[in-house]
Amino acid sequence: MTKILSIIIPTYNMEKYLHKCLDSLIVSAENLSLLEVLVINDGSKDASSEIAHDYESIYPQVFKVIDKKNGNYGSCVNCGLQEATGKYVKILDADDHFSNKSLDVFISYLERVDVDLVISDYCIVDEKGKIKETYTFNLPVDRTFTINDFTESTGWLWHHGITYKTSNIVTMNYKQTEGISYTDDEWIFKPMISVKMVAYFPQFLYYYLRGREGQTFDPKVMQKTFSHRMIVANSMVRFYEDHCSLFEGGLKQYMFSKLFSRVRALYNLFLIKGGNQDELHDTPAMISLDQELKRHVPDVYMRLDSIHNKLGWFYIRKWRSSDFDNHILMLEILRLKYRLYHLLGLNVFNIHMPEQIKRGTAK
Repeated sequence: MTKILSIIIPTYNMEKYLHKCLDSLIVSAENLSLLEVLVINDGSKDASSEIAHDYESIYPQVFKVIDKKNGNYGSCVNCGLQEATGKYVKILDADDHFSNKSLDVFISYLERVDVDLVISDYCIVDEKGKIKETYTFNLPVDRTFTINDFTESTGWLWHHGITYKTSNIVTMNYKQTEGISYTDDEWIFKPMISVKMVAYFPQFLYYYLRGREGQTFDPKVMQKTFSHRMIVANSMVRFYEDHCSLFEGGLKQYMFSKLFSRVRALYNLFLIKGGNQDELHDTPAMISLDQELKRHVPDVYMRLDSIHNKLGWFYIRKWRSSDFDNHILMLEILRLKYRLYHLLGLNVFNIHMPEQIKRGTAK
């Protein structure tokens, strides 16, 4: 039977979470026949492969396990896309899970619509399954629409809420960067140029686990893998430059917003969350990115120059004007403030941005 939805599950040493992840995909028999689950085992050293193969043996028409050498997240996505046969494709991380009930409804919904992108709601949960945050979108629910109908809420659209039409991804020959982490940023960015029609599924489908030790958003991991984020940011900058002639209306706003938010996070991580000499060894790469933005994406460059904190300190502008000195007094104070706020569980980033970005109308 023709598959409606292919789910790609990049998996590396996830034996603790994989049962819950795969159990969440067991839906009604009718819709299960329309589902394809591709577990991409990325050279796991634990029992992840054995667990996945158990599901494959029970549901051979649904689950397919691909064991491969370790190549990190992007290689798993690329491998899954080569195998995907469903009309639509969605990524599910192996430490996350879906709502069985919502997935069942979602598959039936996908049978009825013919669009390039389906947006769905998602939750952030902790290790105990407690919901910490929820994300919904102020979008039409009774009709299909275009990117021009995107609202400010789509600024919180990450891979958890995205399902693409598979043929679009294949046609554009999409390839995710391999060998590094954080390439999910590419998934929410590059394929958007293929999107014409959009639908919104207003149910909590994806449950994203945050707080697991060792995950990519663990602050210790983020500092160690800063160079990975730099590679992804440069990839996005090059893509933006190469395709900006295609950007109009809502697509232009979306692509600008996503690129801006990603590089802004890099500047904050580098200038404020870092600080000692070891953490600042990527200074040449950071300066290179800054100059690439200035030459090729001046709108993003200037918006970064306009960021200031609650005290009115334009810290990125100050860093630039100081000939990229990482140890100017302003940055040292902000780093001390960050460490203090971090100990107290407070948010140091009281960032102020130009109003046109807040409203999602950046030109």
